[in-house]
Amino acid sequence: MLLHRVHHQILRSHHLFEPLSDDQLEELMATSQLLNLDKSDHLFQQGEPADSFYFLISGAAKIYRLTPDGQEKVFEVVGNRQTFAEAMMLMDTPNYVASAQALCPTQAYRFSNASYMRLLEANQRLTFALLGKLSMRLHQRINEIETLSLKNATHRVIRYLLTQSVRVPECGNRFELPMAKQLVAGHLSIQPETFSRIMRRLLDEGIIELEGRLITILDRQRLEQFE
Repeated sequence: MLLHRVHHQILRSHHLFEPLSDDQLEELMATSQLLNLDKSDHLFQQGEPADSFYFLISGAAKIYRLTPDGQEKVFEVVGNRQTFAEAMMLMDTPNYVASAQALCPTQAYRFSNASYMRLLEANQRLTFALLGKLSMRLHQRINEIETLSLKNATHRVIRYLLTQSVRVPECGNRFELPMAKQLVAGHLSIQPETFSRIMRRLLDEGIIELEGRLITILDRQRLEQFE
């Protein structure tokens, strides 16, 4: 019962659930499923019926597709207290267009699309919250497309490092990569060898320090101007 209340509080912190009344949240939870996943377990796979969306209590998951030649393209890494696959509720597509896989031991809620859609019809604030979430995702994807289309590999890596460094302001110029380096390379649509070569140049130039996945930016101005 205590865990149930804790999870309610965590869900309330997310704007897709905050507008729900207590009764509505209970109704949604009644049709949900709490998943405990090991590393590499799939939440769903491309082509499966898209009847649910997910909220991560803890852990991380990658959203990816396989290219026709079998290579993996990572679209996003989702962290704790984030939702994903909610856009499928509004798409005229019956099946998932990508796969989701746990990157580490992960706990997640699976929510029924049909249950949430019933609540949307009865709660205008919830409808606008979902629109806001999807608009934010669209803006992120447009920025990624622009970067991938117009900028070279070095620029992509530098922009990624700078973006990661400001996500946790209290940590200053020190941060941890949210996923393995080969996954970062896939996310940036470059080869792992290219990513490693760029990181080595930044290390040799004294612009960053690297300890495993922990990065310290030593000279932000030079990093911003690095070509």
